[in-house]
Amino acid sequence: MKNKTALITGASSGIGEAFARALAKSGYRITCVARSKDKLANLTKELGPDHRMLVADLGDPSQLQHVVEDVENTGYSLLVNNAGYGVYGRFDEIPMNQLEQLMAVNMNALVRLSHTFLKKAISGDALINVSSALSLLTYPGGAVYAGTKAFVTNFTESLWFEYKDRGVYVLALLPGVTDTNFHAVATGGRIKASPSGKSYPPETVVKDTLAALLARKAPSIISGSLYRFLSFLSTRLMTRKRMITIMGRNSSGLVK
Repeated sequence: MKNKTALITGASSGIGEAFARALAKSGYRITCVARSKDKLANLTKELGPDHRMLVADLGDPSQLQHVVEDVENTGYSLLVNNAGYGVYGRFDEIPMNQLEQLMAVNMNALVRLSHTFLKKAISGDALINVSSALSLLTYPGGAVYAGTKAFVTNFTESLWFEYKDRGVYVLALLPGVTDTNFHAVATGGRIKASPSGKSYPPETVVKDTLAALLARKAPSIISGSLYRFLSFLSTRLMTRKRMITIMGRNSSGLVK
């Protein structure tokens, strides 16, 4: 049986950092991946000597390859594909190179790491891909970001079915608004605060996810009772046109 080992991308802050802390407490040896060397160094030092870091920008093909090789050679029992970000604004006003970089991190890196991990995964191993509750909706003003997350959810749920009979658990995590700096980054600093409404701390998102990992049943989970309700309301009880109109009218990505 494999030792409890996990690689977490986007581990330097937010949900990724919360995963690293929670999994380390439950006995995993963690490899933390992110771009920020200083933040990773502080985190791994705090976690203890059994944990390590890899500094990498997953949007850079050569740096991504370094992480891919680590996954291939190490044989982790858990991979958490958490790295990802958003770029908000009107579609034609965002430079194409920014959108291509967004797609490279949110989709290409996630697919490559998933593929490498699952080729060697054995019964008992698990893959968690972090998507978003927006993947079930839509987001005018964040069209490419929402599209990448729709891809992640669909892709991951399909993998859940492919691998469940092998004893390898694949889970899509769909957080709602979370207490991180995501919103400020996505809006380029134009809007610092998260959208109005309830948000959840990253620790709550991780707690929900680890409960699902223990149960090993659901192909995806929406973290936070409010967002489970809002997703049900928006996808089951509204017309698609009505939902898109509401999302567009309340989109911080369209605020000048």
